[in-house]
Amino acid sequence: MFGCHMAVVEEQVLSEGTVGGAGSGSGNVQSAPRGLVRAHRCPEVFRMKGVMALVPLVLCLFYVSCGFSSNYDGALGPVFSGQYSDGPSEFGGVIKVVSYNISFAEHIDLAIQELGEFDDADVILLQEMDEAGTELVAQSLKYDYVYYPAAVHPRHGKNFGNAILSKWPIRDPGKIVLPHTNPLTGQMRIAVRALIAVDGIDVLTYSVHTETPWLSARKRNDQYHTLLESVGADYEHVIVGGDFNTFTPQSIEELESRFRSAGLQRASRGTGATARYAVVGFTLDHVFTRGMSAIGAGTLTEARASDHLPIWVELVPDPGR
Repeated sequence: MFGCHMAVVEEQVLSEGTVGGAGSGSGNVQSAPRGLVRAHRCPEVFRMKGVMALVPLVLCLFYVSCGFSSNYDGALGPVFSGQYSDGPSEFGGVIKVVSYNISFAEHIDLAIQELGEFDDADVILLQEMDEAGTELVAQSLKYDYVYYPAAVHPRHGKNFGNAILSKWPIRDPGKIVLPHTNPLTGQMRIAVRALIAVDGIDVLTYSVHTETPWLSARKRNDQYHTLLESVGADYEHVIVGGDFNTFTPQSIEELESRFRSAGLQRASRGTGATARYAVVGFTLDHVFTRGMSAIGAGTLTEARASDHLPIWVELVPDPGR
């Protein structure tokens, strides 16, 4: 898709390495639907020095053109939900999770086609959604869902938030308000959480969208701290995925370190770039887990509905204590 123009900005792209619990020599793709790859090779790998200098300018122009947002800063809502799942197939021991930031929910029909590639996905995590787009995805692909908006975005005047979709039953949904707002627009960010009962296993699941580098590293760490406080230690099986806006290798390392201290590992390690701006690729989207082993991960490189790519991971729950 990107050819030799794609830049991978992880500190180490595992083109021939392993993911999670997969052993060496496990191949580039494991149980992947068509169009999926583990990682990406490119002879022109940018290390971001000149390119990163452009990021603040691009973000500034974008936000100034948008105006100010109106936030839903209450913890209880609004909330939207629906039940369209026909029920999961017989559980084969593997949980497939997909995360996709569908930029401003602007190309939902195309995004539905792309997500249809993952017809065996148990859980889909969505970001930058509105309630109408979320319901259309869930209804078209037959998932139950819960959706919370964070704000009314000034770009389009619609709700802007995160969703969790599942073939398995969803219960106890909630919204986590992340501290600090965007200094230009005043927009806040959230995480959406729910318990998903996968074949009798309670999986605490989060769809996350943290702020861009407009926030200082300290304030971004505050957002991670609030999120991880919510995760806590009560649940053995945890999935936390979404758009973390990690534009540099250092920010990825810092994110991994914070999550590792809470007992969560990056299951999506090795997927390569997950978003593109002009000819540059960034690894912005991640999936972290606790109590599970990753046996595969990748991106849908042919996706066109967003500036992000859908990422996927395959997880095997560890035996319960």
